[in-house]
Formats: sequence, structure tokens, C-alpha cells
Amino acid sequence: MSSWAGGVRAELDTCGVARKLFSDHKTIYLVFTGHFSIDDAGYFENFDGVETVLNTLKAKGVKGSFFPTAITLAMPRYESSIKRIIAEGHYISGHSYGHLLLCDTQGKTLVTRDSVNVDLKLMEYQLERFGLKKEDYRKMIPPYETANKETAQWYMDKGYSLLSPTLGILTDQDWTQPGKPNYLSAQDILNLVWKYEREKGLDGVILLIHAMNYPWRTPDDRPYNHLGLIIDRLREMGYQFGCIKDVDL
Repeated sequence: MSSWAGGVRAELDTCGVARKLFSDHKTIYLVFTGHFSIDDAGYFENFDGVETVLNTLKAKGVKGSFFPTAITLAMPRYESSIKRIIAEGHYISGHSYGHLLLCDTQGKTLVTRDSVNVDLKLMEYQLERFGLKKEDYRKMIPPYETANKETAQWYMDKGYSLLSPTLGILTDQDWTQPGKPNYLSAQDILNLVWKYEREKGLDGVILLIHAMNYPWRTPDDRPYNHLGLIIDRLREMGYQFGCIKDVDL
């Protein structure tokens, strides 16, 4: 399923969530999410990679798109980074307020419509503290990057357009832990990106990297620390980088 808007064709999944964004050029959209785990003061989940990401984007002349949960926005330790995201012309929206798990792997809804609406109000409050208006942040990534038809419609009824990372690219597995069966190192993840590019191409891809410091990974094992290399190599392949700010969904 596809939808055209503002010169961009959005490839939608069965829930109406954009998974790829095509234009007249070979374009990739870099998106960065984060969440802050209050129960352990951000030990497990945090937004501590955001300054490194911003420094790299600035050095490379690339605009990114940021989707932290609004709990993250409420943390004083990130206030200057959020202001910097806005001042440097990147896109910022939410990823819910409290990182609600909307549905299970079989697609069964796990939340109520009222709980989603309350969560959205809390998210909107935090975004608007930074001077943003609804039209500035209405394009959002659902929590856990997933939704079913029912919950996706709830967001759309509130005026949101949804997007999520392109399926089959495993950059979002940067939370996996060494020694566990599902572990993918940063190098494994990069190799899988290049493999995907060889086999399918990356045109239109929404590429997610967590701007987070998971405690069991060393700095070199965090994919965001390889962002400069990713940008350079993709440019050599003829790709340019788009920003969700410039996409009319």
C-alpha cells in the first residue's frame, strides 16, 4: 500500500504506518530514538548518546530525526540536547510518553484507548514545553516501533501520522547483550546493513539507531559511534539523507 504526499511516496504497512519513503533521489532517513528508565535512573535505557549523534550529524552536514519518549524530554539532563536538536534544524517528535507496549506479537491490543490518549497528552505537554506546536511534531514513531490496526487508528484519530523503521534492517538490535543467543555486535549490525543494501538497496529506508548507552556494550560496540562511517559509506554509494521534517505524511 502506498500514499503520495509532497513529492514523497510513503510505503505503508497493513496498519497504515509508513515503512519506506521514496522520492526522486536515492534517499535514506536516519532516525534516533531513546527512552529513560526511571526505575534505575537511566542505567538500562537512556538518551546518553544524543550529543555524540548530534556532533556527528553536524560534522557531516546531515539532518536527522529524533523520537525520544517524553519521559526522556522531562529529564533535566537532556534539556540542552533537546534545545540543540531544535536549534540545529533536526526533526523531533515523541515516541509516546511512557513507552507503552501497544500490542503483543500476535497483534492483540494490550492497552485501552483512554490510556493512549492520556499518554499522548503527557507527550504533547513535554514537547510543547520546548516551544513546539502540534504541526511541528505530528509525525511520530509508535512506542516499540509497532502498532496494530486498532491502536494505529487511535493515533491517527488524534491527528498523528505514523512511521516506523524499515523491516529487515537490524540496526535496532543494538540493545542485545554479549553472550546471549540474540546478540549482534556493532560490526554484525553494520555487516547486515551492507548486506541489505547489496540485496535490496536502501532507497527510501527509515534507518533507526538508538541514541542510547546500553550498559553491557562498550563504546565501540554502540552503532551510533559508527554513524560517521555509515554516512560516508552510504554517500559513496550515491545516497543522500532526508529528514522527516521535510516529509509531508
